[in-house]
Amino acid sequence: MHALHQEILAPSGVEFAAWVKLTVNEGVQSNLVVARSNLLRIFEVREEKFLHVRTHRLHGIVTGLEGVKVLGSLEDGRDRLLVGFKDAKIALLEWSDALHDFTTVSIHTYERAPQCLDIRPTFRSLLRVDPNSRCAALLLPQDALAVLPFHQHEELIHPTQGDQMDVDGEGNNRSDIPYFPSYILDLPQSVSSTIHNIIDFVFLPGFHNPTIAVLFNERPTWTGRLEEAKDTCGLIIFSMSNSSSSWGGISSTFTVITNIQNLPYDAYALVPCISGVAGLVILTSNSIVYVDQATKKLMLPVNGWATRVSDIAAVNVSDVAQTRDLALEGSRAAFISETTLLLILARGDAYTITLAMDGKAVSGLSISDKPMVKTTIPSLAMSVTASSPHAGRDVDAHTIPFIFVGSTQGPSVLLKTNMVESEEDDTDREVDNDNDVRAPAGEDDDMYDDDADIYGPSHTSAPDPKREEVRQRDEKRRKLKLQLLLADYLPSYGSINDMAFGLTKNGDKPTPILITATSTYQHGGFTLFQRDLPVKVTKKRMHILGGTKGLWSFALQKKVEKGSGTGHHNGTGNSNGGERDTKDVMMIISTDANPSPGFSRITIPPPSSTTSSTPSIANISNNDITARIQGTSIGAGPFFGGVVVLQVMTGSIRVLETDGTERQVIKDVESSSSSTVSTPRARIRACSISDPYVLILREDDTMGLFIGEVSKGKLRRKDMSMLGGKTSKYLTGCFFTDHTGMLEKNVSSPNPKVDLGQRSSDGLNNQWLLLVRPQGILELWSLPKMTLAFSVAIPFATLENVLMDSGEGVASSMPVPAATTVTSATPSSVPPTAPAMLRSQSQTQDVTMTPVESDAGDAGAAIQNREKPESMNQAKETDGRDTGAIEQVLLAPLGETRPELHLFVLLRSGQLAIYQAIPAPAPPLHSTAVETLHGIEPTSPTIAATPSTPNSRLVHLRIAFVKVLSKTFELQNSNIAGAGNGPGGVGSMGSASGSALADQKKFTRMFLPFVTPNVSSSLTIPQNKQKKGTATYSGVFFTGENPSWIISTDRGGVHLYPSGHAVVHAFTACPVLTSRDPRIGGEFLIYSDEGPTLLEWIPDFGLDFPLPTRSVPRGRAYSSVVFDSSTSLVVAAAVLEARFSSFDEDNNRIWTPDASNISDPTTECSALELISPDLWVSMDGYEFATNEVVNAVACVTLETSSTETGSKEFIAVGTTINRGEDLAAKGATYIFEIVEVVADPMLAPNRWYRLRLRCRDDAKGPVTAVCGLNGYLVSSMGQKIFVRAFDSDERLVGVAFMDVGVYVTSLRTIKNLLLVGDAVKSVSFVAFQEDPYKLVLLAKDKRHLCVITADFFFAENEMTIFTHDEEGILRLYDYNPHDPESGDGRHLLMRSEFNSQAEYRTTALIARRTSTDTVIPQAKLLYGATNGSIATITPVEESAAKRLQLLQGQLTRNIQHVAGLNPRALRLVIYVLLAFYPPTSYSRQLHFCFLYSIVRNDYVSKPLSKGVLDANLLVHFESSSITRQREMTKQIGTEIGIVRRDWMVLDGPW
Repeated sequence: MHALHQEILAPSGVEFAAWVKLTVNEGVQSNLVVARSNLLRIFEVREEKFLHVRTHRLHGIVTGLEGVKVLGSLEDGRDRLLVGFKDAKIALLEWSDALHDFTTVSIHTYERAPQCLDIRPTFRSLLRVDPNSRCAALLLPQDALAVLPFHQHEELIHPTQGDQMDVDGEGNNRSDIPYFPSYILDLPQSVSSTIHNIIDFVFLPGFHNPTIAVLFNERPTWTGRLEEAKDTCGLIIFSMSNSSSSWGGISSTFTVITNIQNLPYDAYALVPCISGVAGLVILTSNSIVYVDQATKKLMLPVNGWATRVSDIAAVNVSDVAQTRDLALEGSRAAFISETTLLLILARGDAYTITLAMDGKAVSGLSISDKPMVKTTIPSLAMSVTASSPHAGRDVDAHTIPFIFVGSTQGPSVLLKTNMVESEEDDTDREVDNDNDVRAPAGEDDDMYDDDADIYGPSHTSAPDPKREEVRQRDEKRRKLKLQLLLADYLPSYGSINDMAFGLTKNGDKPTPILITATSTYQHGGFTLFQRDLPVKVTKKRMHILGGTKGLWSFALQKKVEKGSGTGHHNGTGNSNGGERDTKDVMMIISTDANPSPGFSRITIPPPSSTTSSTPSIANISNNDITARIQGTSIGAGPFFGGVVVLQVMTGSIRVLETDGTERQVIKDVESSSSSTVSTPRARIRACSISDPYVLILREDDTMGLFIGEVSKGKLRRKDMSMLGGKTSKYLTGCFFTDHTGMLEKNVSSPNPKVDLGQRSSDGLNNQWLLLVRPQGILELWSLPKMTLAFSVAIPFATLENVLMDSGEGVASSMPVPAATTVTSATPSSVPPTAPAMLRSQSQTQDVTMTPVESDAGDAGAAIQNREKPESMNQAKETDGRDTGAIEQVLLAPLGETRPELHLFVLLRSGQLAIYQAIPAPAPPLHSTAVETLHGIEPTSPTIAATPSTPNSRLVHLRIAFVKVLSKTFELQNSNIAGAGNGPGGVGSMGSASGSALADQKKFTRMFLPFVTPNVSSSLTIPQNKQKKGTATYSGVFFTGENPSWIISTDRGGVHLYPSGHAVVHAFTACPVLTSRDPRIGGEFLIYSDEGPTLLEWIPDFGLDFPLPTRSVPRGRAYSSVVFDSSTSLVVAAAVLEARFSSFDEDNNRIWTPDASNISDPTTECSALELISPDLWVSMDGYEFATNEVVNAVACVTLETSSTETGSKEFIAVGTTINRGEDLAAKGATYIFEIVEVVADPMLAPNRWYRLRLRCRDDAKGPVTAVCGLNGYLVSSMGQKIFVRAFDSDERLVGVAFMDVGVYVTSLRTIKNLLLVGDAVKSVSFVAFQEDPYKLVLLAKDKRHLCVITADFFFAENEMTIFTHDEEGILRLYDYNPHDPESGDGRHLLMRSEFNSQAEYRTTALIARRTSTDTVIPQAKLLYGATNGSIATITPVEESAAKRLQLLQGQLTRNIQHVAGLNPRALRLVIYVLLAFYPPTSYSRQLHFCFLYSIVRNDYVSKPLSKGVLDANLLVHFESSSITRQREMTKQIGTEIGIVRRDWMVLDGPW
């Protein structure tokens, strides 16, 4: 069986981060690059807020991020990014403005180094960079460093020194190759033989040469040997000489500066002091140690264990310090000033560590009594220096303005430092002094000088410090106090502990929801994921509105008489009679195809109540329909400032008053000067309305342009000579009002005399026109002067990754030859459009086909079609459409707080592409003088393009469009046999009826922009408190048979979410009036397969991830979660903490704390909670013993006599009872029943349930896994599994057992088949029989592997066993007794191995229905990882798997992957020989062969890596341009359309 591995959710959180300067756009202060596992994200920092720029899923596991300055940084002002990877690689990346993305400068691999032949899973690679960017170092196994030196200009190190030549010894330009050859530094051999077991290393600032401090543990010890070996860590500081006479920038000469021994054995991190203060801080589990190059050691204990596990003396420990009991395991630290260190504990409590100075030397350490703030659970803490993002902020010179705290278990926060004035008494000052740990030194004057360094300048008026000291002793003093404020955060839900599928309701429709138990400590709780964007259904079946072919809603200003006079008023709102006032009203226009030729309604919703003027759409009745019009509406919208309505129909344009009466009607006819008879034009099929402009597009692709005269309140035609006249043809287009100012501020022209018309002074709200010609040329025109400012040539239809301005003039729309035309059916009634966009339908048209336009099925170019028979051409065209032509475009803002301009493109082949507008240089002007071309004056902004004038425009937009999202949809055939053939579908009577039938059955695909109102929502902030936040989204809704919401957030980028409907025919966002209740969310009217429906926006879901996410914070972690389908309730096991004490046989405590700062150890304990998923409140619970922890929870069906069916669902729980180191652990099995009780009428929900304990069965060992099997309970205890019956609903009776392994980690069942996963002996396949009761071993894996999760995986008539181990290796096994390799069926056959590079600890098996058949043909497996990712395994048909496997090879070789990584190497499974070989050249070569083979497996003779496809690699095909897709599919002998269908069938979460 073949399968596809796909990450539907990327790893969550931040493990590594780097502050760099990448983008130089206006307003960008700096850039933040963060990484977790294989996910790399880039953000801009604007106004202290994060804005998403790019996201990449790398083909490698990131182990370090660092910014570096190279010689090229002097030229472009940008930093470069160094990325370290798990498999001993370093990649150097730089930012490209042209691509708006990273490009790879170089990649340096050390896989073949002798130190990397055996990389243990526990090895942690570290990447560090010298503060002056002179070199970088990567930690390798066996105590070695890979050093990468960089070419350096003196200005990067010493800005005051003069310039030097940027040429190396060989005459090469150093900016082209910014680095010297790297080398490997063996520290024990080259620096000191005492260096072993490196814990951490850092570069120290302020040294002339690169200087490294290495923390190591020469003689590892543990708590049981502290009496023999306490202080076993050491620190060595050495420098690397930087001499130009050596072979490179950095020679192999090293000088040891300091060698400090006898440091605490539990030291785990180094924090170098900021330049100006020598030395560094060492973090240990029980203390903080300061050391410098003079071997001074100062220890600040934080609990009573520090002086017991280390012999370093803590000088002057006060009574207050002796009561402090903190634990520093997992804490992180960063300097916020030269003498202040911010220490963040594992629970998020932030303390300040102050360095007391004696001149320039550190004389003592002190810690604050209370935490300053409680923040997130830290994985890293880094200072954001003033030179990085916020150099201009007015802060104290010695204070770092920002601290970034990254977290893998919660939000990563950006903390802003602030100095505020505070008062303190002398008594408080004395307490603070007692907390100090000082070496003997110091006068009082020096102490107060240090205070000025820490807290900033003192606000005093007395110039004499002695007199000021005396005065401060007698009264309260004012000083500056450090304060931390939350500036912004990056959302994260942390690790996934367990997950289960549940049911929720969107209105009346049940919707599956994935319930996951996530994170730990105070961030613990539940995270809910849905496939579709959840919205609240306010009212369904509003058939009185109609709207099968279109819905429009908008706000109008209705005139209200204030005086007695009456008179006509024009479009400006001025009246000729009495005084008038205005009020806001809502109008809804709907249109239907039946009865033919269409029917339209104008509706004004009534007020919601007699006391409120807020309109209520849900209360619409027949009396609210003010007008009924025969005919199909194409578009509608407010006009003349919202005082009238403009309605476009298939043959006319109507200007209506607010009451529905006509003011003006313009019939779309062709008038002739020689004849009084007007000839009807082709019907209008699309329109775009943007006050005061109207654009119509007819079925023959001709265009009409109108403009409103505000003074007259009338509409007139606008001259289109600049566009090429009336004969010019266009496929689609739209108006766009630029509220972002992006276009206006990037307009450039070499001639200042060019007149663009009246523009707004601030560059906002200027109007533009976007058009697409049949050749696939995109044009952007400025209004009102109709000036061509931007154009993209024919490659626009191929959806290239970057769309640049071609610089060409106005393109022509010449008729195409008959041999290259594509004929398609034309409906008699045309679907509608949104007021601000224009769409293209399938119709009879002449389309120029180029080799890049036709893509489905690789139909080929027009020249190829001329040479092939007509029948073959028709077969290739698939349904009669030009599948490469552009069907829909839209230019609209997308975003949250700062909406950005985006371009939306839909091809008829179903490919959707979204582009973001970014600043870019204008195309170069042609050398020929533009003023002399065709006798046109230079003030004319637009000149027709000719072959000799490639750039004949005088106006350019300095922008480019970069692709940010690609999606392929399967579009249904919208053409029905019998449709008319003539232009516009006008033909015989039979053709007309056929055209009407086609119009009723085809789908309307449109991009419709919307804006959600500013609605209050409950958001989770990093301090784990609730606050009221607001979120406003500018998005786009995509209608048709794949309805989707397209939304972009500040921190998550652009995402596309399905709406949950089979088809949406019409959509409109209801306007928000000033009288509207602000508590009500945004409302939307849609006409879907369920009829007209009123929806309301739900603001409680987060949209920063590929799936809509809702966080349910609980303040504690949960290890297990199940969903009980009988009651629709959630049962979860909470993880709590309790003090642990050991007792002897006489029940006496073996050890008790003997000091106030010594406490009992803590241990995990559990509690079972019954939770309502509607309100997420705990209905009931069960607390276990303080030394009992839950291992497994399962909802099982057991036989019982209490029900008519003879079975009932129960909750089974397996636990472990910890009894200390000297006694063996025990366990227990619990059976709970969920029973309904009388609900309290004062509480919600209305139905209430309780947990009832029915049985407890003690075990001699831990019960690690439980499941149900044919009415019996299966549980594990140590090496055995037991099958028990639930006798009389009160006790468990054993019926069968089996010895299976060492430690059972997973139990899964299907019918009477049992799958057992073991931590040592891999997986076993077992059958259960009842007559007699017996467990039969069918087969097992003959290798000893660690299995964390195991599950069944099947498709139609095939079944496969899925396993996953702790190193992230996924394996698929077959059970085939007929295979000779199975040993008569005793052994499972491994068919595939795949390295997923993540530890997955929970799985969920769901049905995958590929058709409407009720039979379940396939299964789909979801599994959650400790890094927060959720992946799926999907069965793949053999024919599709072969094509996609070949495509993977093409993508591996032909795509430029980020950081230059090899996707194939990421998924390799590497086996390391356990035998010992002497260090000879032969053994190393042999070892290398084992390491780098595809799969080293002694049990099979063929590679096993081809059985599982990598979706992270295949997704690049969807985002590639059509030209690139055609090249790759041609190489593998298939067609684009076939590969797309293969991918569309497999893509999707569930």
